[in-house]
Amino acid sequence: MVSGRVAPFDPHPKTDSGYRSARRQLRAAFSRWAKANARDLSPDCFEELVHLKWAHLDGCLTRWRRADLDAVLLELFPAKVIVEGPDIDDIVPGTATFISFLADTGLLDPASDQPHKLCARLERISRRFRRRMADRRRYSPGKRFWLAAAEAGVPLDDDDAIEAFIQQFNARPHTEREAILGRRTQLLTAHGLLTSLPSPPQRADQP
Repeated sequence: MVSGRVAPFDPHPKTDSGYRSARRQLRAAFSRWAKANARDLSPDCFEELVHLKWAHLDGCLTRWRRADLDAVLLELFPAKVIVEGPDIDDIVPGTATFISFLADTGLLDPASDQPHKLCARLERISRRFRRRMADRRRYSPGKRFWLAAAEAGVPLDDDDAIEAFIQQFNARPHTEREAILGRRTQLLTAHGLLTSLPSPPQRADQP
């Protein structure tokens, strides 16, 4: 809020709070667009997409080029994002819907590639995306850790359970830890986990 008014939408936020504000505004605009166009879709369809763009690429939530789609879907998603079961089938179509939303509402940055070229690129890489999401060699240490925790039945929203799992993990032989996290692994701490490993995927409605 600025002087009692809603802050203008900033597509290129520079701070965490600015990103959260921009994300909320994008979600609200998407919900209005989806309702007006009879689209039974939630803003969740682009949540991880814009987060990865902001955190790891140029930070602009509404400027999309084909190279950005390649980087997010073929590199960052396989490395960092855990997608369960059939939900993987929704990622590429959801990305295409997000591009359509940006184009229809005038939010797509002028420096973006044309929407039809972006959607054509999505079709072209969809099979490669699925293959890479299944390729464990592409998983980051963080993604490997959270998968191991989930496979062990650890509730990923329970800080105490995560702390206990970290202690158990650290007690394993180095070779076992390396087999999970990859080479050059090290002992984990709760603080180190938060600073060096990505957190488990948040629900889109979290702040």
